[in-house]
Amino acid sequence: MEEMDATSIPTQLPEGDSDAPQLGFLGKLWNLFVDPKKTFASVGRNHEWVILWILASLISIGSFMPIKAIVKEARLDQVEEYLEAQNVPEERREEFRDGVRRQFDDPKYLLFVPATLLVALLIVSGILLFLGNIILGGDTSYLRMLNAYAWTGLIVIPATIVTIPLVMAKGSMDVSIGLGVLTSADTGPFLKKLLSSFELFALWQVWLSSVAVGVLAGVQTSKAFWAVFVIWLIWVMAQSGLAALGIPLGM
Repeated sequence: MEEMDATSIPTQLPEGDSDAPQLGFLGKLWNLFVDPKKTFASVGRNHEWVILWILASLISIGSFMPIKAIVKEARLDQVEEYLEAQNVPEERREEFRDGVRRQFDDPKYLLFVPATLLVALLIVSGILLFLGNIILGGDTSYLRMLNAYAWTGLIVIPATIVTIPLVMAKGSMDVSIGLGVLTSADTGPFLKKLLSSFELFALWQVWLSSVAVGVLAGVQTSKAFWAVFVIWLIWVMAQSGLAALGIPLGM
């Protein structure tokens, strides 16, 4: 038997959990939807999040194109409500309308999608790391949490498959797969935004995020879920408050 040279001995342990099978990209993608614990146990301290961010951005942009006109009209209606609430003079309102139209007609507007996803990815990963390590007493790294949360972003795949056809069929952004169906034209902006936030794919991502925190930080998923849910609920309440004040939110 050939003698092993000292330089051939690995200097680093596998980047995922040592007791967990190391999955490839497709294996992680499959298990994200059938057994997410396996996916998150397999994430490492690499820069896989970049690929996932690009993939989620491309899917989001691709799903936006067929409903661009519908989103544009919804955004104009949203701005109109804000201008009405602020008693903006009619002569100035057309300036705001033209600004929205130019924004949607400018190809650079599409860069807003990956930029927003990137900012959210970096910030939320830090919040999840804080919950896992500080609040729940776990121990993991920012890079692994960043990779794990980036995987939850691929919930955009089933969300696109389900919601885009519904939006196109209805010709309106007023589509909900959740408590938003309980709202009507008479529902106040705060309650409407609050209920609409409790939709299938948003809650699915909250659950996936809690599984990620539980696996990476080594804590019970139930404890991680309530920690993540409370943070998400605070964010939803803040958005609902802005809606109540008539401040237009991005599409």
